[in-house]
Order: sequence, then structure tokens, then C-alpha cells
Amino acid sequence: MQVIRQDRLADFTERYAEKRMALQCWLAEAKKASWRCADDILNDYKGAKVSDADEVTFVIGRGTVKVVTKAIFRKNILRIDEVGLSV
Repeated sequence: MQVIRQDRLADFTERYAEKRMALQCWLAEAKKASWRCADDILNDYKGAKVSDADEVTFVIGRGTVKVVTKAIFRKNILRIDEVGLSV
């Protein structure tokens, strides 16, 4: 997938440096992925949540970080909309 808005990851890790490794691993996996539909994501990330509008929330870093994205499957794009601590 082409992952856009990666600056949001950098902004988050400036505040939470201890989360950097988890986010780097997730980003590497997302870039290698060739997800064509929501089910493809759910097969790889059992804890992911997908809305009707192809908004995908990944919970990573042992459940401590959430990455909210918009999947544009027809263009092979994953846009990062929000990164935050998971509650």
C-alpha cells in the first residue's frame, strides 16, 4: 500500500518516543501489504476495526497505540488520519 500522511506518525513519536518502534513496524507492514478489501486487512490484523466508509482503526504496540486510517483500495492507498494513545 502507498501510505500517505506519514507526518502524523512523526508528530506522534516526537511526543511518545517509546512508541516509535511499534509504529515503524506497522508502517513497514502496511507498505508491503497489498490489501484489496477490508477482509484482507482483517485477516492480517485481527484487532482492526473497519467502518462502512473504509475507515480502518489499527490497534498496535501491544494495544497502546491506535492508528486511524482511510483505505482507498482501488488506488492502493492508506491515508493516516489520526494517531493516538489507545484507551
